[in-house]
Amino acid sequence: MQQGAATSLALTFRGLSRFIECAGASFKAHAILFVIPLLYLAGNELLLSSIGPHRGTSWSDVFLAAFEVGMPASLFTMLLIRLFQYLFIIKPASPIRALRDDVLSLFHSPKPFLNALPVVLVMVMLNKAMLDLKPTIPEINPFSWDMTLAELDRTLHFGLDPWKLLQPFLGYTVPTAILNFTYCFWFLALFTSEYWFAFQREYTELRIRFFLATMMAWWIGGGLMAVYFSSVGPAYYGLIGLTPDPFAPLMAYLHQVDQVVPIWALDAQRLLWDTFTAPEARFLGISAFPSMHNAIAVIIALAGFKIGRGIGWALTVYAFLIFLGSVHLGWHYAVDSYAAIAIALLAWHVAGVLARLNERLPWVRSYKEMMSG
Repeated sequence: MQQGAATSLALTFRGLSRFIECAGASFKAHAILFVIPLLYLAGNELLLSSIGPHRGTSWSDVFLAAFEVGMPASLFTMLLIRLFQYLFIIKPASPIRALRDDVLSLFHSPKPFLNALPVVLVMVMLNKAMLDLKPTIPEINPFSWDMTLAELDRTLHFGLDPWKLLQPFLGYTVPTAILNFTYCFWFLALFTSEYWFAFQREYTELRIRFFLATMMAWWIGGGLMAVYFSSVGPAYYGLIGLTPDPFAPLMAYLHQVDQVVPIWALDAQRLLWDTFTAPEARFLGISAFPSMHNAIAVIIALAGFKIGRGIGWALTVYAFLIFLGSVHLGWHYAVDSYAAIAIALLAWHVAGVLARLNERLPWVRSYKEMMSG
């Protein structure tokens, strides 16, 4: 009996040793993903040094948010999508049993978890950098671009504010409610796409490309450009003292609809403004240019086309709804979205080049062979 226990313990240690060895190989193969978060964090130190001591987001809070909010919400959404596939596309004899077997299969192999370990850490590092920088933007560079962006919008749209061009088509309760719902669930789309790629069983070029593109967009667009083009967006145009306020009728319309159907965008805008104006509150951050909602939605759609044409077109429709919502709900100037789309396309192209080069590295090839075994 003692010999059996010793044998079992030896096998356990051998299995643990093997897992640690494979985890090390996984981190090495994913090393390219750590470059941007590290640059982002280092750049933050330089930018934030100009404003003196500041209260950043703790690492523990970022980790907790990832595991308590992001991951559970993403897994729930993926289960719903998979159940939809079983019910209406694959149509097995028992969709529920098929879904159960799908979930259980995740635990039959450590591959999804080996692949996810470094990626989850990368996402935590990126989120930490974003959450540290965004609230400090007005301290580093006070909001000053809104008038210019609004004027540029009118120049590009025949002398009219883009929201006025959309109002004859969207200025009704049902379209506004649909766009509000779509826009507010953007975070769910973001988390779901991230964790879906993170927990893939295979190490693929597309997977690396997706994460490189999203991180480049966040760093360049949501970080560096957001600081330089410091702006609040149409919802806050009058609140920062700019007059006359061409967006006041839009916001009045949204509040009118809010009396019939809850417009969650208004609640979110109020929360952000309250944390900005209350000294004792922790400012969550306001930034209009460029629109990261649009940039990430476009990258998700581009990744979708690599998976399947139908998925790509469905996600393109979603990205278009995000664009409409960003203007119609008062979050962004149209030029915020145009710039974001350009950033997304550029990031996707550069990420593709880097992902292909990464595939040639000997330790990446070795890891892929190990994962395919």
